[in-house]
Amino acid sequence: MFQPRSSSRLIWLILVLLLSAGCSDFVDATQPDSSSGLSGPVTNTQTVGQTFVARHGGLSGIQVWMALQGLPGDGTAALRLRDDLASTQDLTSASVPLSELTQPGYHTFAFSPLSQSNGRSLYFVIEAHNLPDGTTLMVGRGQGGAYLDGAMYRDGEPRDKQVTFQLRYNPSYILLDLTRWMATSLGIGLAATMLFVLPGWALWVWLAPKEHLSWAAQLGIAVGLSLAVYPLLFLWTDLVGLHLGPLYAGLPVAAGLAALIWRYRAWRPQKGWKALQQWVHSEALWPDLALLAVMSLVFGVRLLLVRALDAPLWGDSYQHTMIAQLLVDHGGLFNSWEPYAPLQSLTYHFGFHSTVAAFHWLTGFDTMQAIIWVGQILNGLAVLALYPLALRVSGSRWAGVGAVLLAGLFSPMPMYYVNWGRYTQLAGQTILPAAVLVSWSALQASRRDWRLAILSWIGVGGLALTHYRVLIFYVIFVLAWVLLFLRKGTWRQVLSRVTLIGMGAAVLYLPWFAHTFAGEIIHNLGRQLSTGANQLSSFALEYNAIGDPGFFLPPFWWLVMSVAMAMGLWQRRRGVLLMALWWWLLLIATNPTWLDLPGSGAISNYALFLAVYILAGVLIGDLLGQLVTRLGSRGWMGALAALLLAGVGLEGAQIRMGDMRPSQHALVTRPDLHAMAWIQDNTPKDARFLINSFFAYGGSVIVGSDGGWWIPLLAKRANTVPPLNYGTEKEPYPNYREWVNTLSAEIRDKGIDHPDVLALLRERGITHVYIGQRQGRVNYDGGHTLDAQELLASPYFRLIYHQDRVWVFDLVKLP
Repeated sequence: MFQPRSSSRLIWLILVLLLSAGCSDFVDATQPDSSSGLSGPVTNTQTVGQTFVARHGGLSGIQVWMALQGLPGDGTAALRLRDDLASTQDLTSASVPLSELTQPGYHTFAFSPLSQSNGRSLYFVIEAHNLPDGTTLMVGRGQGGAYLDGAMYRDGEPRDKQVTFQLRYNPSYILLDLTRWMATSLGIGLAATMLFVLPGWALWVWLAPKEHLSWAAQLGIAVGLSLAVYPLLFLWTDLVGLHLGPLYAGLPVAAGLAALIWRYRAWRPQKGWKALQQWVHSEALWPDLALLAVMSLVFGVRLLLVRALDAPLWGDSYQHTMIAQLLVDHGGLFNSWEPYAPLQSLTYHFGFHSTVAAFHWLTGFDTMQAIIWVGQILNGLAVLALYPLALRVSGSRWAGVGAVLLAGLFSPMPMYYVNWGRYTQLAGQTILPAAVLVSWSALQASRRDWRLAILSWIGVGGLALTHYRVLIFYVIFVLAWVLLFLRKGTWRQVLSRVTLIGMGAAVLYLPWFAHTFAGEIIHNLGRQLSTGANQLSSFALEYNAIGDPGFFLPPFWWLVMSVAMAMGLWQRRRGVLLMALWWWLLLIATNPTWLDLPGSGAISNYALFLAVYILAGVLIGDLLGQLVTRLGSRGWMGALAALLLAGVGLEGAQIRMGDMRPSQHALVTRPDLHAMAWIQDNTPKDARFLINSFFAYGGSVIVGSDGGWWIPLLAKRANTVPPLNYGTEKEPYPNYREWVNTLSAEIRDKGIDHPDVLALLRERGITHVYIGQRQGRVNYDGGHTLDAQELLASPYFRLIYHQDRVWVFDLVKLP
């Protein structure tokens, strides 16, 4: 598979070219596959075309792989660029004399730059004029799945192929487009600061005034506390019958801002100037500047990578978008998933979705785009949240910088989460360090501190509503702390504080815990905890397998982390020992079969190793902090260390630019979005679509495998595959899960034309069939998908839409 948006990875190269190589055009290898040979012939009446999406500003040319068979004469190859296939008006045109086609390869149709080309759907068609007799013009073509944003057209009819082409862009327009994007990003950053920093910072400065931490450490904790506020606010207002809608965004921001203004009411510019001067002459200057540089790269990479993304990736994103949309629709929590799915409870953790809804209300982004932006913002904030934890373990600001550098730019995780939409675990891991730190402070305080206890309640309560498994991470941290710090003379004090924190957080979470019994989540957890090691199914064993550790963290960094841990343990440093004990206990909890205990699957190895960047960041950061401290971090040595880390960070940023894999994980493509708009305009509101799907999770549920899964959200029509949550939420009627699964099993086993299958289609009111641009092959290489050719040959289905690789049929005759 080729990356349809791999050009984003070359932004760094573009910037270098702009600064050092003048104004030569940038060429994006958009669709380089030519494995399907040649398409043609091309004449003034026989054409080859291609739909595509420009991914930068300043489209200034299209390079098409062409070959000439015969003599060129006075002939020319002409390209017409249009908005879409139906348009008869050219945006621009260009031609290439056939005499220039001396060798097969790419040949350029150049034209004046289109200033507003970024994100624009376009169509080009190639004709040949004045061809001599016996001369043939051919165009290179690749496999249908080689490009996601369009397809090849032959004489105006779509083919399951792709023209081999490259897009050329004017660098000045690219720079202008990036400048506009940066302005938009600043607005997004401001909204994120208001939502995800202000509430938590206000809580911190009011409830932990004696905790003297650096601004960066306070920022990391404030992020976690802010994220914890929203699900708690949603839950407790729902308990008293209030659905506040946009006020869920406005109230925490306004309250946080007001609390900070009042707290710092005595502040004067002179104080700020004096503090700035002290900072400039302090040891904090260079590590803080290094942190700012690294964090700029961390967020820049994350936001830049998704600027061209039409929809969040893979299956988890579908359910997350639906839950967030339902929160918006209801102005708060809900039970019924109608009109998108017939489920009748919400027992899934909703912390991430509440922040998406708040972001939507504050910015106006639709929920699908809000999922993308909030997911990537949290991807950066999860890295920033490690700074105060590394500082606590090491005592060095350089350790915090090292933790952010490693986790943000050299570890594949959490950056890789964008491919799966694994945003709920990410949100939980953003709250986790704050919950750990405030609880650590409360447990270790010289006397009981109610303010720190309240902060712990908020952090842990919000974490519990955000991700159930990450909550277990926190519980095991507390267990590790107790094992390490419990002494004979202090056990009553320690246990009383643990009980205080636990009881307060439990009270905040208790209403939702009782609510979860409406679904299957608690029952499933109970089964996992009670299933013995010798009773595990083959799927359970496979599901809990560790897999390749190098996928989660490169081997070199595993080695460095091991060295860092060994040095810390050899030096008997409590912070390192606590981190090591915590993750060792987590590993045991994830693999209870090692001790012949039940509970396998309650935390999967996959979920644990996805979070290993936390341990690696803190320990490697600690090692870096010790190294810089030994070398000396004042004066020119501090400046040199900051410059080196920033330079290394640039290398890491370039690596991370290759992490997003839409060719593997994109369900929704631009052609699917076009089809969704057509469906809304051309099908009845009670239409119900059969879509591509396959069995997952040991055959217990089915999942969608192309853009058809998104039809309820994007086209407002029903389909045959509910969101994955149908396996755990309250069913609309008994045996609903089996009812859903039966249809996919019957089609898989008997074929869509079988009388039994046709009877099921009629019985279930299915009116249409949808085959998406990905044609049922997203992460699925099994034998069965809906086949357009089979449907075309059947008397029971009629083609009503076919553009690019998307097909829509209606059922016209059932036996």
